[in-house]
Amino acid sequence: MKRTRLVPLFEGASPNAQPLLFLDFDDVLCVGPYGARDVLSSSPPQDLYERLWHPPAVTALLEVLAEHQPRVVLTTSWLGRLDRSAIAELLRRTGLTEVDASLHPLWSAPARPGESRIEAIESWLNTGYRGERLVVLDDIRSGSSLPGSRLDSAGCVLLCEVGVGLHVGHLNFIRQALGAARS
Repeated sequence: MKRTRLVPLFEGASPNAQPLLFLDFDDVLCVGPYGARDVLSSSPPQDLYERLWHPPAVTALLEVLAEHQPRVVLTTSWLGRLDRSAIAELLRRTGLTEVDASLHPLWSAPARPGESRIEAIESWLNTGYRGERLVVLDDIRSGSSLPGSRLDSAGCVLLCEVGVGLHVGHLNFIRQALGAARS
């Protein structure tokens, strides 16, 4: 595997650069009762779009987006089943148009078969990284390859508990990873 060009990250990126937020869905935003299977169903539950995302996770994510205006890169396994237009439609229907509007031009870092989450993110970084501050929001199950990585050692990895997801208690960690709020 190629070594990622993370020297600017470790030296401290420019505080004026728009930061990056790598975002997983399952057990970060989506904590049940519904998931990808329901989104892809030919007859989804009637309340799917109102109940797909966990409200505390949405609150925390929207606060991060408002404070830091990061460019979002999706890392979710849902990328294997949803293309860019389907993701945009899902985000619109679930009230997360701010996430869609924040997607990076290189909006996804899907893991290829047999590839770990850290390998997918490092592959993306080899192509799209320009020295920005960054944070990875994942969960302890799908992000199991992240602990001990260079990103983790740099204080850029937040692993949510399965069944709990993202919440406002994580905001201080995210703020520290992304640096001072943008004005």
